Amino acid sequence: MSGPGRPPAGVRAGPAAADSGFALLVALFVVFLVGVALSLLALSLAVRLRMAHEEARGAALAALCDAAVAETLAGIAAGQVDGVGEHTFGSGTIGSEVQTLGAQHYRVTATARFGGRARAVLADVVRDVQGTRVVHWQRVPGH
Repeated sequence: MSGPGRPPAGVRAGPAAADSGFALLVALFVVFLVGVALSLLALSLAVRLRMAHEEARGAALAALCDAAVAETLAGIAAGQVDGVGEHTFGSGTIGSEVQTLGAQHYRVTATARFGGRARAVLADVVRDVQGTRVVHWQRVPGH
C-alpha cells in the first residue's frame, strides 16, 4: 500500500541507493588497479626484452670479432699480413688491420659491426715452428 510519505510498492528508498553508488566506485577503483598492474607488467616485459636483445647483439658482435680474428689468422698463416678489408659476413661486417711488431710477431686489430653497434679486439699473433697462434687477446674499451 502506498500512501502519503511512503514509496510505491517494490521501490526501496534510503541506504540501497547509496550502496549502489559505492559499488560503482569500488568497481572503478578495481579496474584502475588492474590497469596499473597490467601497465607495470608490460613495462617489466619491455625491459626484459630490451636486455635480451642487447645480450643477443653482444653475442653476435663477439662471434663476428672472433670470425675476423680467425680470418686474419688464416691469412697470416698463409703469409698474407695485410689484414682483411671490411666486408659483409653473416648479418654484420668484419675487417682487420695487421701491424708487424717483429719477426713473425703481429698485432691484429679486428673490428665487427652489427645492428648499429661496433666492437674491436686486439690480438697478438705469433707465427713460428709451432704454427700461427694467438698469444694475447683483449677487447678494445669503448667499442
